[in-house]
Formats: sequence, structure tokens, C-alpha cells
Amino acid sequence: MDPQRRGFPPTLPSSFDPADLPSPSPAVLQIIRACARQEITSRQLSHLVSMDAVLTAALLRIVNSAYFGFAGKIKTIPHAVTIIGTRSLRNLVLCISVRDALRAKTIPGFDRGAYTDDVLRRAVCARCLGAAQGLDGDECFTLGLLQDFGLLALCYVLPEHAQRYAELRRASPEERYRLETTYFGTTHDHVGQALASAWGLPEEFATAIGCHHGSEALKPSPEHKLACIAQCADWMTAVFTATAKHAALTDCRRHLEASFGMDAAACEPLLERASELVEQAAADLGMHLHEHIRFEQVMREANLRLAAENLSYQDLVWQLQETLQERDQLAHELDRELELAREIQRSLLPRDNGPALPLTGLNIPARELSGDFYDYFRVPDGRIYFSLADVAGKGTNAALLMVKTGTLFRSLGKRLTAPEELLQQINEELCETATRGMFVTMIAGVYDPHLSQLRLVNAGHPPALLLARHGRVQAIAAAAPPLGILSGHDFPAITVTLGRSALYLFSDGVIEAKLEDGRTLGLRGLTRLLLGLRELPPAGRLQAVVARLQRAARAARDDITLLLLEDAQGGA
Repeated sequence: MDPQRRGFPPTLPSSFDPADLPSPSPAVLQIIRACARQEITSRQLSHLVSMDAVLTAALLRIVNSAYFGFAGKIKTIPHAVTIIGTRSLRNLVLCISVRDALRAKTIPGFDRGAYTDDVLRRAVCARCLGAAQGLDGDECFTLGLLQDFGLLALCYVLPEHAQRYAELRRASPEERYRLETTYFGTTHDHVGQALASAWGLPEEFATAIGCHHGSEALKPSPEHKLACIAQCADWMTAVFTATAKHAALTDCRRHLEASFGMDAAACEPLLERASELVEQAAADLGMHLHEHIRFEQVMREANLRLAAENLSYQDLVWQLQETLQERDQLAHELDRELELAREIQRSLLPRDNGPALPLTGLNIPARELSGDFYDYFRVPDGRIYFSLADVAGKGTNAALLMVKTGTLFRSLGKRLTAPEELLQQINEELCETATRGMFVTMIAGVYDPHLSQLRLVNAGHPPALLLARHGRVQAIAAAAPPLGILSGHDFPAITVTLGRSALYLFSDGVIEAKLEDGRTLGLRGLTRLLLGLRELPPAGRLQAVVARLQRAARAARDDITLLLLEDAQGGA
């Protein structure tokens, strides 16, 4: 198979000099290449091995170790080559070469001991997994030793990043792959495949090394299964080395199931078996295992971390519950405060004094608190002051300004006889403590029941409607600006004879209300509505207007306030 066709370059990046990279000895390379020749004989291979005394000694020691189980019965290289065969010889020579590379000169900042441990774990995991899948365990072990050799090569060439290995080994294989690209500009699989090709390793080895982070690209080739072995061995090793062990274990199970159909019940015994064999593999290869991590230790740490995370999650749940309880308590207290504020507002509205006063009012807040108000009261000379006002805005600020304005109207109205003077004084008081953007529209007057006359001032408010019995309508528009905007302004009043007519005052929430067809009621619509209600008693008329508006809208968009002055005892 052509590795380049699979998207994995078989050559090193241009900035890498192959001479700078670790490489097997010439004798080892010669043996590896000889093993690939079909015509090579056992005698010829034995001769090649015997030419290197160090390699001969290492090979005989490993062959007689528990790795093969011959228990010291093999005394000569020809005997060893005959017994183990060409493929096993090649694999053993590669293992010895990797071991020697790990013993080579140190790299400043590189944790060689941790790297050695990880290489052994990866090789043992690959061997256990391969055996479980019916593959050659020795072949898989050798693949596991070599699959991350490219990372060691990268640290040789770029020693300034060698200290990053501690960070890389604690990451998951996927995250480590991204970090390698960031730090080195390439990844260990690309470098490893290039090295395998340069050393003359079998094509299936080179391809599996180069594709073990993208094994799907190899389907349905024979190398696919080897690449899956290497990929899963990487995840199995991460279970022992990654910081997030529980997450690594979850991902490891997922990869084993996706690649080999193994369920969780088969995954954990495999990992436990691998952890038991690492120490023996190190001894057989003559390597030192710096930290032996058993699977039960990993599971204990993962469970402790999971328990801590669950506890943290539970803490968050408890905190959320407490916060929600506090919110509910605050909402309850706020509701209670708003109810008290509503009671105060209601208490400021004039009480129903029966037929003694010819005024009827009604206020429907759009929210909890209203920015509208109306008031009326009798002064000692028998006249009656009345007003209806609308504060710009809604909510608490508008309600507070409404209270202040209403209090000024009642307190000043008891000593000022002219409504124009009264509104002028209220305006001055509001301008002194004006809040930006807030003002009050007001229509106010004083009614003399003996003369059936009233003096009326409209300060920026919608027109008052004077409806005569015979249907004549007079709109009394604003002749002055709203209160609280301009200090020193005059508020002219007009004199109107009431007689048997009815004077309607209302807030803009009435004429701006939407009807069923989406149109606003408007001044004309209100006039027609009121003319059609002339036969009802005063309170019934106001309630009928509100019912008409509430029928058209699901919720009031603005406060609705109406005040009716109609004197049944007035002149004709």
C-alpha cells in the first residue's frame, strides 16, 4: 500500500535531517532487511547476528526469559533463530534497538524514565489486545514499542520542547496529537512512519505506525487491524497516564468497542492483565520500570475523582437550591412590599362618599403599581377640587412620583383657591427635584356646585370631554406643558358651565388601548362609546368602558384611569 495515497507522508519534514534522528545500528538494520528477504536462510541470519557480540548476548538472554518461556534451554544463536523464526527474530532485534535508543544520551528536560514506562505499557497493551484478537502477540508488542518512537525523535531534533513531554503524556491521545502539531509543527505518527520506511521495516509496520491516529483511512486493507491495535493501545496507556483517568477509561472503552466490538466487561480485565505484565516485560528486555501503576490503583483514583466531581456537582445543586429558595423568599418579600405599596396607593385615592360629591373615579394599574392617579375633595367654602394625572413611565419610579404629585395636589389645594395657581405651585415643586426624563401630565379643576361652574386647567394631558345631554361634545385640550419640565410657566384656566352635562377625564391608557381589529380606541372612539352609555349610572359607565377595553386586549399595556364629574342637582 502506498502510504502517500492514504494522506500520510512517508518522508520527514524538510526541516528534519535524518542524520540527526536516532537510528538502529548498522548491524541491526542489516538483520532487519535480511529478515525481509524470502530467500534468506537460518544459517545466514545466524551469521549476521553472531557478528555483533552485544546483540548476540541480548538476544540469547531474551529468548531464554519468561517472554518466550524456554527457561535457559537455548544456548546458541543458530538454535535461537531456528526455534523462534524469522519474524520473531526481526521483532526481537527491533525491541533491543528501541531499548538501546532509550538508553542513549539524555535530552535536557526530557523525562526519559516516564517515556520508557509509557513505551512498555503501550507495547504490553498492544500484545494483550493482539492476542485477544488472534494476532501475533510478538508482532503487536513490537508495534507498540515503535508506534510513538517518532515523539522521541522529535525531542531529539527539537530539544527546546523536550520538557513538554510531561504535559503531553497527561493528555488524552487526541489532545496530545493537537499539542504536538502546535509545539513541533508535525506529529509523531508522520515522523515514525518516515523512520520505519528509512529503516526498511515491513510495509504493514510502517503503515500501521503512520495511520494509528486515523485507522479508518486504511479500511479494508490488512494493515487496518494493526493500526486499530496501535490506536487502542494508545488509549489503554492513557488510562494509566492521563490526568482525567475516568474520561480516558470511558474513551478507551468506546474505541475498543468501535474497533473490536469489545464491551466494558471485556475492557477492564484486559487493562488489568496489561498492568500485571508490564513489570515482567521490562525485566525480560533488560529495561528499568520507573513507576509501576496497577489497574486497581487507576480505578481507585478514577472513582475518587468521579466521586469528587459528583460531590462538586451535588454542591452546585445544593447551592442552586439555596439560591432558588433565596430567590423565592426575596420574591415573597417583594410581593409583600408591593402589596403594601398598592395598599398605600389605594389609600390615596378618594373614598366613595356617596351622593355628597358628584364625582366617580376608577383606576386599573397595568402593573403592580400605577403611575396614574385621580383625586377629589371638598374645601371649606363648598367648592370641590378634582384632578386626574399621569406620570411618564411605569413601575416604582412612576408610582413614587405619583405619590408626591398627589400629596402636593391635596395639601396645596386646601389653601389655594385657583386651579391655575395650584398647578403653578405643583410645577415649581416638581422642577426643584425633577428626575431626568420624568414629568406629569395633569388636568385639574375646581367645581362650584352652587353656580354649576368649574374652572379647568389642562397641563399636557389628553383632552377632557364635556358631553351634554342632547349629544353635544366639547373637547378641552391642553393649554400648558406637563408639570416638572419648565419652571416659571403659567397654567391658564378656562371657565365651563357644567349644568346637566357630564365631564370625563381620562389617562392616555384609555384612548391608546387596542381594539380587536388592532386599531386604537382614540378620542373619537371613546366619544362614541360614552354617548352610547348615557343611560347607565356614572359608575356603570366607567366600568363598561373598562370592560370594553379588557375584552379587546389580553393584558393592559398602560394604566387605565377615568374620572367622571356629573352633578344631578346641577342647573338645566
